[in-house]
Amino acid sequence: MDASATRIDVDDRLAAAVSELRRERRRISDELEALEAFADRVRSIPTERYTPRNRQPVGVSAGVSSTATGLRRVREAYESTLMSAPHYVEEYDDTYVESLAEEFSPDIASALTDGTVFNGRCKRALLSAVETSQSARESLVDAVDRERKSVLEAQSELEALAAECADLDSAEFGEMRFGTLDAYRARLRVIAKNCAALSDRRQDAIFDQRRIQRLPGDVPDVTVYLYQDLDVDYPVMSLVAELLETVAEHRRRVERAMSNCGG
Repeated sequence: MDASATRIDVDDRLAAAVSELRRERRRISDELEALEAFADRVRSIPTERYTPRNRQPVGVSAGVSSTATGLRRVREAYESTLMSAPHYVEEYDDTYVESLAEEFSPDIASALTDGTVFNGRCKRALLSAVETSQSARESLVDAVDRERKSVLEAQSELEALAAECADLDSAEFGEMRFGTLDAYRARLRVIAKNCAALSDRRQDAIFDQRRIQRLPGDVPDVTVYLYQDLDVDYPVMSLVAELLETVAEHRRRVERAMSNCGG
């Protein structure tokens, strides 16, 4: 393994993480636009009052009622906005009822699919739920942006540390004098210390994401969610761990050479 191979590995793996963040941000932005379009459509739908004419015979779905105009228009609006997002089928691929329950709440899903009319209370509850969904996604956009900044800051440090480790791959420690080997050992201690410092900063960043997002204890970190399509949940930490293993191996090589050195 040479220096360029190590650096390319860092670049490639963090490039995959950044690409994943870019894709997730685009998806969230698409959903925010869809939510805003849906809210606009809902605001334009007149509310209705319940009358005996709204009542359906047993076995007849309110969804096909000629009088349930508001509920039909809500469904049409939802299907043409959120359920028509470019990534919807790939990411969710659920039914109208399932999507409503997941996006807003089971109660709102029931009101919009089992209800008889689109009354004022239902409209207010729906618009409030849309606003909550928008706020959650805006918060997630901020989390994605913070994560991207953190990854890019770590990338330059990782590249430098990886290059230092790679420079030692071809070192012939067995041919060096004790003083030279001791200098290499000291250098490796510094590299390990820098790796540990980077790891600590990264852990702080992950903790801050959890605190800012107010995630409950049983919910995975934001990073686990963002990198669910990658091979690792913590790409930066994974690279740091590998670099520390490489440093430890180099140190073992140096210390073996020191033990066999005549001075």
